[in-house]
Order: sequence, then structure tokens, then C-alpha cells
Amino acid sequence: MSEEKLKVVYHEIAELINDTIPENWSEVYLYGEIVEGAQTAYFYYYPEGNDQPVYSNNIPDLFDIPEEDYKEMWHQLLDSLLRLWKVFKDDNKEPWTNLTMYLNHSGKFKVHFNYDDLSNVNSHERKTIWAYKHLGILPKSKSGKKFLEKYLQTTKVNNE
Repeated sequence: MSEEKLKVVYHEIAELINDTIPENWSEVYLYGEIVEGAQTAYFYYYPEGNDQPVYSNNIPDLFDIPEEDYKEMWHQLLDSLLRLWKVFKDDNKEPWTNLTMYLNHSGKFKVHFNYDDLSNVNSHERKTIWAYKHLGILPKSKSGKKFLEKYLQTTKVNNE
């Protein structure tokens, strides 16, 4: 696999995230998903000196940024994730379905690729699990809490 291509795309993703966040930050957790014909991405970041994560889609409201400007950055992020996915595919590697990328402000990062079949999985439930696993965020809705509780019980039983 072309390590140089990967480095370029990773750097591009990190720069886009940095440019999207309108304040100093310490850590970012990005979720990206690419399946044939569909893609999504979102991230949470920790403002410098704050232990409460900020959801990326709240940035326009929190910082009075025009929605169009934010959407343009989001589409660029999706394009970069698609380029990353294509690097795998073009190199005849199994294309991943989703990834989690961790970045810290000093430039260190980790990427975990997942290859699960997502065709029968609810995206809201997937987001609930991901946010809980990576950030410890509990859902606010009653249905979300019930879903997470059921998921955790099932996971616990399967791991015993």
C-alpha cells in the first residue's frame, strides 16, 4: 500500500478538522463511514483546558459560523475520507466500512479501521455506541439510554 498516499490523506484530514474547529483544542475523535454509495463523518473535540467534548455539528451554532461554510468543510472532509477509502480499494485491500481516528494537538494520531457489514445497522444506534465507547457519552433520550443499556448487557453476556 502506498504509505506516501496514506500520509498525504491523513494530513489532509487532520488539517480539515483543525480548520473546522474555531478554537484551540487538545484531542479529536473522528468517526468516518464509507460504503458503496453512502458516506458520513462527524467528530467530537475537546477544547483546550476543558473535559467536555464538543460535537462537530454544533460548531455553527456555538460559534455563529454560517451553515454553508461549515457544510463546505464537512464535504471536504467526506471527500478526503473517500480518497482514503479509495487508496485501500486501489491497492486491492479490503475497503473498510468505518474508521475511528484519534488526533491530539501535538500531531499524534491513531486510526482504527473496521470492516463490519453496516447494511442492517441503524446509524443512530451506531453513533450511540461509538460515542459511548470512545468518549463515555451517555445518550440523552430515553430510547437511546434503553438501547445502550441493552447493547451493554448483550456485549457483557457475549464476552463472558
